[in-house]
Amino acid sequence: MKKLLTCILFICAVSTADAKTLTIGIDLSASNPLLSHKNFAHVASQHVSSEINKLKDGDVVHVKTFGSRKDALNLLNPTFEISRRLKPSKVAGIVAQYIQSLPEQKEASQSSTNLIAWLEFTSEFNCAGNSQILVITDGLESSSYVDGNQLLQGKKSLPKAEVNLKGCALTFYGLGAGWMPQQVKIVRKEWERWSEQAGAAFTAIIP
Repeated sequence: MKKLLTCILFICAVSTADAKTLTIGIDLSASNPLLSHKNFAHVASQHVSSEINKLKDGDVVHVKTFGSRKDALNLLNPTFEISRRLKPSKVAGIVAQYIQSLPEQKEASQSSTNLIAWLEFTSEFNCAGNSQILVITDGLESSSYVDGNQLLQGKKSLPKAEVNLKGCALTFYGLGAGWMPQQVKIVRKEWERWSEQAGAAFTAIIP
């Protein structure tokens, strides 16, 4: 009996250690085209669904929104654990439906983009487990840290990263959507620098 219990505990420990976390960050700031165009919301939801469908039993999906630090809407963060009863396809459908509904929710639009604060203050990324942070955002930080227009013009830089995201893959889906090519390059380079300081492997998916 002791051997059996030890074996079960070992299997559970291995399962927990192997479990990955997919954190889906959704930028609700007014600059994000996700909120204004149903086509962008549709393709974004497809990409998110494909990532969720890669998950296995025990993996966790966090859905978090950000924008203004003052908006209470950002406190509603559902979490799903993949299992035999809650399959990836079902979770993908729920999250995709939510993303596709955003262009109709005009009241969801927020006045600032505290992307850095969200990345630095969120404590559930599980980077030690080689997890993924998938952010649906244009990448425009517009907060007390930096003025968005000055960032776009290359007049201001992102502040130094003050968080350890080593082990996490950080992906921005939608970076630079609707911008001039020069602006896309400026902001992408800034996030590459910031992510390197934070220890994250950064990828920008540009529509």
